[in-house]
Amino acid sequence: MTARIIDGRAVAAELRSRLVEDIEILRERGITCGIATVQVGDDFGASMYRDAVARMCSGLNLAFRDESLAATSTTSEVLDVVMSLNEDPAVSGILVLRPLAPGVDEAQIVDRIAPLKDIDCLSPGNLGRLMLGRRAWPPATPAACLELLERQLQIEDRDPARGFAGDQVVVVGRSPSVGKPLAAMLLNRHATVTICHSYTDRAGTLAEITRRAKFLVAAVGVPGFIGREHVAPGAVVVDVGINQLFVCGACGAHNHEATGACMACGGRLEDPQTVTVGDVRFDEVAEMAGAVTPVPGGVGAVTNMMLARNAVRAAEAAAEGEA
Repeated sequence: MTARIIDGRAVAAELRSRLVEDIEILRERGITCGIATVQVGDDFGASMYRDAVARMCSGLNLAFRDESLAATSTTSEVLDVVMSLNEDPAVSGILVLRPLAPGVDEAQIVDRIAPLKDIDCLSPGNLGRLMLGRRAWPPATPAACLELLERQLQIEDRDPARGFAGDQVVVVGRSPSVGKPLAAMLLNRHATVTICHSYTDRAGTLAEITRRAKFLVAAVGVPGFIGREHVAPGAVVVDVGINQLFVCGACGAHNHEATGACMACGGRLEDPQTVTVGDVRFDEVAEMAGAVTPVPGGVGAVTNMMLARNAVRAAEAAAEGEA
């Protein structure tokens, strides 16, 4: 069996076209959509994410505002920025980029984001609403996973009202940003959900559990964690992982560190090239699964479109007088 490749870039392009139209319609009504990022310090990953959001906004003709604060900023100073953004009608979505600089209380910051503008579901209040099945903007990465999974239901010509009724879904990973909210979102769509994690693997029961899944989501943050042995024939596999590895110039092996000795041949790593891989061993899983997302080009391609969609919906809700 050779799996069908789930093309996240094609899905993102389709979503982008719809969003451009929605944003233009709102603009004609005098409604501004905009995303503001809040960054404290100069963490490389946070900066990369900020730049990606800025590019996305530019491509969608969506307003973008960057609030970058020094690493020495206090919690009070960051709160002042968040409160100002809460009151700004030109900002429909606020995204606090993590990690925040040491000394800044993240819990206080995310707690003060206006619920309607919390477009990545960072606050406990919105996460609680999500768990209860009440209206909350879903976190972008789990929303991207669900978008891709629900499109598989469409391919099977399933009744959308029934969602994943009768389906076994296994989520490998229990992070508060992906695994836990995704499980709640799937439960709200009638799936029978099992969450696995590193301790499941240590108990030796991981493969036994994952092979029951019609839909398998890998979100554990470990390169190549899921292999052929974890996948039922014909299953749909969604790979959330984005991991950077370093390629040995001598033997081609992938290493977790950029310096030191190659784990495979023992040779010294010097200016190694990088490669991005997921949590799934793609080539071997593709021989077993019915469909699988690649990395890159899968979930990550759709994630920012989910963020933008939340910002557009938040602008619509604000225009209708919701708080």
